[in-house]
Amino acid sequence: MLLETTLLFKTMLILSAQIGIVFGLAYFCIFKARKAYETNTKFFGMSFRAAMNMKRDLDLVPFIEPPKEFPIIMKKRVEEKFNEETKKIEKAHTVSKEANSREEVLELMGDGYYYGHGGDGIVQLFAIWVITLFATTFYATSGISIVTGMTLFTIQSLAMGFLLGIIMLELDENDGIKALKLVLLITILAGFIGYSDIYSFAENMILQVILLFALLGMIIFSLIRNFMAFSRQAIRIKAIFGAFLWCLFLLVDFNILKKQSGLGNNNWDTAFEIAFTIYLDMINLLLEILDAMSNS
Repeated sequence: MLLETTLLFKTMLILSAQIGIVFGLAYFCIFKARKAYETNTKFFGMSFRAAMNMKRDLDLVPFIEPPKEFPIIMKKRVEEKFNEETKKIEKAHTVSKEANSREEVLELMGDGYYYGHGGDGIVQLFAIWVITLFATTFYATSGISIVTGMTLFTIQSLAMGFLLGIIMLELDENDGIKALKLVLLITILAGFIGYSDIYSFAENMILQVILLFALLGMIIFSLIRNFMAFSRQAIRIKAIFGAFLWCLFLLVDFNILKKQSGLGNNNWDTAFEIAFTIYLDMINLLLEILDAMSNS
């Protein structure tokens, strides 16, 4: 006779598998990028050049090799700054320059310009991730088919893993790896505190309301950020606040896992729903940490 597994075991089995896919693929992307740099080849349509971060660690900078036909338009993102001549603050904007030779392309790339070609694969991958993310959310809350839900969950994790790897390469893969370790450490700590039921986070209605309004505030800020320029310090403060917020969500969701175990809801549907919720907490926490690091 097989022993009945606990809800905690079921949830952690699903969560560990999906987080393992995401974090494993992100690290795989970094590994392949370093191999591509060493062998002067491409990975995911991108080439890489070496740079050095503030701690003198190797930092790979991805770029798309320009075409052989000229002229081409190069673009550069200029951040918000104070203009000494006009005594006014210039908002963030994009400037363009024309390159008529490979030498001019390389010179402009060294000055921060880029050639926006070859991103179709990333756009398609992002579209797959968005579609499967919303589809997984539907199946996680409806309980219609756990097999279909797990399939969508896995596809979503595969897409997220590659996207996360590319995001880390665009920022600093060294900081990215540190962020992965930090998220795992925070999750373990939050899991221990939340599941031990030292405090009933899941039953504190005041905390639930505060988290809800804080989350709505974060969403509104992110929407406004697409249309308005904020200082790096403001974005960093928002990211730190967001990381703290998702830590609280982890505590609440692990506490919910404990409460559901006590209620006897020991089934795979419940495990799938809670695992997906904690998974989203971890991914959002990671993205906020990366955002804070990139603006430090």
